Amino acid sequence: MKVDLNGLAGAALDGIKSPQRSPAEAAAANITESSIAEDAATLSVDSARVNSLVARAVNTPDVRQDKIEALRLAIQNGEYKVDPAQIAEAMIRESK
Repeated sequence: MKVDLNGLAGAALDGIKSPQRSPAEAAAANITESSIAEDAATLSVDSARVNSLVARAVNTPDVRQDKIEALRLAIQNGEYKVDPAQIAEAMIRESK
């Protein structure tokens, strides 16, 4: 069922009730539900390793200038060769 509230405001919306719980009702329900059953999740992570990887990722430049310069020089010197079979395979992979 589509409900169109465009153009309705103020008194026109006063008669519409929300099925959502009030904050007090939600808090009471949470207390009741949490006393019935408690769920717990435990995650074990080597935080030093994660922090190391995060620092490495943050410090990695967006552009690998050394690779760009090597490619530019290879093209400039006529040493850059394109393999048509590799291009065709990549095009087929991308189209799937």
